[in-house]
Amino acid sequence: MSCRLLSFALVGAISLLMVRLMAEVVPADGLWNEIYKSAWVGIYKSDQAVRGEGDYRARCASCHGISLEGTDDGPSLAGRDFREDWNGANVADLFEKIQFTMPANRPGRLTGDQDADILAYILKFNGFPAGPSALSTSVDELRGVRFVSMNPGR
Repeated sequence: MSCRLLSFALVGAISLLMVRLMAEVVPADGLWNEIYKSAWVGIYKSDQAVRGEGDYRARCASCHGISLEGTDDGPSLAGRDFREDWNGANVADLFEKIQFTMPANRPGRLTGDQDADILAYILKFNGFPAGPSALSTSVDELRGVRFVSMNPGR
């Protein structure tokens, strides 16, 4: 009987020790970043968004509006409704939507770099921060990045 009691005590002590060690190794916001990479970590470069703004104005604004507000010809690409529509999706889905369906009158006519630049501009306009690396044109790389409408670090 005392052997059983000693075993329970040992298992309990080890469990508490492991919980304490895990709390010290990975803070709560760090754990989020380890599990999910989101657009909030800065997935595009500032110069990409600048190029994207020019491409957007030339190729997208006639349908989606100068301020991404949407028109009768195209939905809004900014604001609460846009962020809620894409919340939880991976960034690759948004990239592919641009790549294969835009511009509506000539789908697929933009280069991968133009698609990435326009997406960088849309992310910037929606308040996502720039980072040290350019937004990838590889759908496989973008699949691991989530579009999360609210900054999980706040």
